[in-house]
Amino acid sequence: MRRLRGFTLIELMIALVVAAILLAVAFPSYQNYVRRGTRSSGQQFLMDIAQRQEPYFLDQRQYASTLGSGAGGLNVTMPTDVAAKYQAPVFAVDNVATPPTFTISLAPIAGGVMGGDGTLVINNLQQRWRESDGNSTYGANDCRWEDTGCTPS
Repeated sequence: MRRLRGFTLIELMIALVVAAILLAVAFPSYQNYVRRGTRSSGQQFLMDIAQRQEPYFLDQRQYASTLGSGAGGLNVTMPTDVAAKYQAPVFAVDNVATPPTFTISLAPIAGGVMGGDGTLVINNLQQRWRESDGNSTYGANDCRWEDTGCTPS
């Protein structure tokens, strides 16, 4: 008796189950990889803003309060890859304090790839963290930028 070549239904089902298991393991890992890359772009943008604040402070004797041009602006635009995943940065500037201070935060767009990742924050002391509580101060529930495995609670 001659056997027909090809796959049996059982062999095909086993191959599909193996592929599904591999996909179930690989997809979350891929999502974390994309999230870390996107977070890195946002962090780089905030670092650029914070570095531009210092020469502005030396020239104007106060920190800038916006990104745009004109009075109080840094004359910077938000990169398109960052704008696609994050809302416009929020400046909290206190030029009356001694010494003057600033805190800049970058919140992810709700429901996007970065949703639930926490708001990126940097201040004039170069402290950098991701937060979820919205108080713009580093606390126990927040993650430093260097802690890649940390999830803000």
